Amino acid sequence: MYFCFLTFFFVILTKFYISMIRMRSLLMVALVFIVTSFAKAQTDVEVINQTNKTALDSNFLKWQAALIKDSIAGSKSDKNVKIFWADKVAGFSSQYSKTERGAVQALGRPNAYPTGGNQYTAWSVKEKDGIEADKNAFIKVGYSTPAIIQQVVIAESFNPGAITQVVVYGTNGEKQVVYDGVARQVNQKARLFHVILPEPTSFYVKEVEVKLDPITVIGSNQIDAIGITESKDSVYYSINVIPSLVFNNKPENLGEAINSIYDEQAPMISPDGKTLFLVRKRHPENAGSFNDEDDIWFSKLNDQGKWTAVKNIGPPLNNKYNNFVQAITPDGNSLLLGNVYNKDGTVVPGVSLTYKTKTGWAVPEKQVIDNFVNLNQYANYYLSNDGRFLLMAIEMSDSYGELDLYVSIRKGDNRWSKPINLGPMINTYVNDYSPFLAADGVTLYFSTAGHAGYGKEDIFVTTRLDDTWQNWTEPLNLGPMLNSPESDTKYNIPASGEYAYLSSTNQSMGKGDIFRIRLPQKAKPKPVVLISGRVVNDKTNQPIDARIIVEELPGGQEAAIARTDPNTGEFKIILPAGKKYGFRAIGLGFFDVNKNIDLSDITEYTEIDDEMLRLAPIEVGQVVRLNNIFFEFGKATLLPESFPELNRTAEFLKNNPSVTIEVAGHTDNVGSEGFNQKLSQNRAQSVADYIASQGVDKARMTVMGYGLSRPIAFNTDEEGRAMNRRVEFKILKMGK
Repeated sequence: MYFCFLTFFFVILTKFYISMIRMRSLLMVALVFIVTSFAKAQTDVEVINQTNKTALDSNFLKWQAALIKDSIAGSKSDKNVKIFWADKVAGFSSQYSKTERGAVQALGRPNAYPTGGNQYTAWSVKEKDGIEADKNAFIKVGYSTPAIIQQVVIAESFNPGAITQVVVYGTNGEKQVVYDGVARQVNQKARLFHVILPEPTSFYVKEVEVKLDPITVIGSNQIDAIGITESKDSVYYSINVIPSLVFNNKPENLGEAINSIYDEQAPMISPDGKTLFLVRKRHPENAGSFNDEDDIWFSKLNDQGKWTAVKNIGPPLNNKYNNFVQAITPDGNSLLLGNVYNKDGTVVPGVSLTYKTKTGWAVPEKQVIDNFVNLNQYANYYLSNDGRFLLMAIEMSDSYGELDLYVSIRKGDNRWSKPINLGPMINTYVNDYSPFLAADGVTLYFSTAGHAGYGKEDIFVTTRLDDTWQNWTEPLNLGPMLNSPESDTKYNIPASGEYAYLSSTNQSMGKGDIFRIRLPQKAKPKPVVLISGRVVNDKTNQPIDARIIVEELPGGQEAAIARTDPNTGEFKIILPAGKKYGFRAIGLGFFDVNKNIDLSDITEYTEIDDEMLRLAPIEVGQVVRLNNIFFEFGKATLLPESFPELNRTAEFLKNNPSVTIEVAGHTDNVGSEGFNQKLSQNRAQSVADYIASQGVDKARMTVMGYGLSRPIAFNTDEEGRAMNRRVEFKILKMGK
């Protein structure tokens, strides 16, 4: 009896156990079904406000074809995940408009996300009476590079939660529903919605269709980007900020000397940091009084480090039209101005250059740009510190969007090459503008809504990688200390990189105010050298109105240009550190004079003062020293660094065929008198032979070697001996 009871109990227990196993199996099957059928977004990011610009349909596709193939995003497992963002529109139910919130806005990498909010740079369906008019909304996008995928990533940049289905399509007509759910209101402004597949697709995905129910989820449901990846790691996408960028200070208002109850905008700091130009809008002292929207004002930094009260710069730069400074040359003697100044006092679109004269600023001269066309009513310009490159924000037929950044190369006085588009790494399908090229010549700052940021337009920085102007590093955001929820533009810095100057309405005294903020090291451009000097008459020591041209040594490639202050002869030039340079000063009625400087060992921002260039008047008996002449040690063999100087001497003689000269060689007192006599004669002969090889008749040149007999400095130290080792020429005869 007892045995029967145990047997019965064991049978019951066994059946119960089997039932539990079956139930567990059913539960597991159900769980797998739920996971595979209802893949959910795994990362929802709370964000703040962003952009407010439009796109151009056809030009956007050019930008996508040129740039948006794939990008790298982060993942929760801290791996780099390769994501392909859509680059073509395959279909849509409706769109808010063709440009603003149009279907093309869902292409490319996110830019409205992660900041989010009601933007024009994300797709949404058409509205009727302020209500989403499309119950069964969808957008279908394609990829130039089909891929086997395990995840679809959708950037919902405003009112997320309306997605009901996600379908992927293959290259051979395959179709797979990878998400099927219901719309639900989400208490977030924006998020990344992840559809993660349990297994990779069995085919190459070329298109993705996203279906929405915009009626259930109240408000404009905006899709910013749709990406595909082979990774199953849940990815995130963040604003691309300079790594480890930390500001130790907040922006500093420049105070009552600069700012007022009126609107101060567009600050432009001189490269030496001592003069500030700005625009005052509708000020009673403007040329057109309250009706004058933009006048140029300026302030100087005094010896106590304080800004003097701003002054209106006056005519001819200010008139009743829009007047504004776009760039300042390092010497402060030339200004790049917006608009072209007509003789009748009116202005037309374009760009002009003015320079200081003995009586004030000259009437601005039009800058002629080959094949120049601007299809946009707005434009910005910037002149590089070396004076060789003109950057501009304009819209041309090859623009990727609206305003694009271009560069023109100087061809001569007031003439520039056809604008070159800076390419899709910088330019986007919206406005890219407000260019500022740092003194190093390679670090470019600009404003745009086309890259992910914190406000309507943010300030970004990129670095030029070569001389084509087509290759740039990926733009980096300057962070939330500088970039606000509003539009942030007109960023510029002096050569030192110590401060950044900008305009803001945040905590202003009136409307817009001028602020500055001390820059951390990571936000500074590459180091440069600020060189200050004077050009004077060698006989009278009076200042000369001259041009300064700087060349790299060896090779003679032009590195910078400047002009002197006609009243003082002073000049300033900024040069990248780490190279050797030759200076050339050119004055009417004077011989060009040359001087070389070695900056190859400088690794940080440096200022060099008191560089004196003495110009000799062109007259019989005048002796001119050839400064940048180099020989092999103890020999008469010319080094290539000498050729630019000798080429200019040959050019002078060819332009003045009646001039005859003596070429004279000199040495220091190291070595015997006989050795130095022979060396000086041979070196002078080498110089004369080279000049003759450039097309100058040898009969016009007398060659003399004076050895150590005619020193111009003491031979007691190396500096004096270096001055005595020289080659000169003296004018023996010249025609009238």
